[in-house]
Amino acid sequence: MSRFMDRLNEQVLILDGGMGTALMEYDLDLESDFKGLENCSEILCETRPDVVRQIHENFFAAGSDAVETNTFGSNKVVLEEFGLTERTRELNRMAVDLAREVANKYETEDWPRFVIGCMGPGTKLPSLNHTDYDTLEDSYAEQARGLIDGGVDAFLTETSQDPLQIKSAINGIRLAQREAGVDIPIISQVTIETVGTMLVGTEIQAAATILDAMDVDLMGMNCATGPAEMSEHVKWLGENWPKPFSVLPNAGLPMLVDGKTTYPLQPDEMADWVLRFVEEDGVNLIG
Repeated sequence: MSRFMDRLNEQVLILDGGMGTALMEYDLDLESDFKGLENCSEILCETRPDVVRQIHENFFAAGSDAVETNTFGSNKVVLEEFGLTERTRELNRMAVDLAREVANKYETEDWPRFVIGCMGPGTKLPSLNHTDYDTLEDSYAEQARGLIDGGVDAFLTETSQDPLQIKSAINGIRLAQREAGVDIPIISQVTIETVGTMLVGTEIQAAATILDAMDVDLMGMNCATGPAEMSEHVKWLGENWPKPFSVLPNAGLPMLVDGKTTYPLQPDEMADWVLRFVEEDGVNLIG
């Protein structure tokens, strides 16, 4: 068993918050910082490693056991939109290096810190005929190679909205792991919309059946809604999912206020929900 899974079996672990929302707090220049690549947060690992490093540091200083790499969109399909396809593996390794540097700074003998390889859903879903399965699997395999190069403690496929996209990500990871001769835990998180299903209509029960058959190490939920809207699905996972599971809710349903996306829940309200998920539903990884 991995060091990460050993620790998770000992206690509830705290993952970080959103990299994207954290980056919004910085005054970053489109040309000099993003190289003119609007919304390509991954390029900041190269142009502003100081900012990415500081965000990781802030989360560890606040008490996180693990942070996610700045690689949410760092797969071949997404990076192709920015002309960065050939740099997929390099950018992922670079992101892990930054996170690992900070993790090592905060780690002690009694308190290990972990780096989780973040893998988002991308911009093209196979079930909606935006792309095909093989293209996505190849895209995720290349991303996984870079995350393996850097030495991640676990993979996290997150904000998943399409079962075919989930399968392509997991199988891409496994392909890269076989090539490298490693066995790194896989966490797979789905997003359930306010209507009660994933974007393509899949219910939590069906998603859990798929992920159980694919033998992921953890299943979880993240994004889209706040903890209140997640609570019914979290309860179902606690009663039916046979392995550890994770919950990373937004701080309430996002709202647009004065042209800026804001989240209504205050820290104490968020803490109350998180505590409830842990104590009543048995959540193992929270963020």
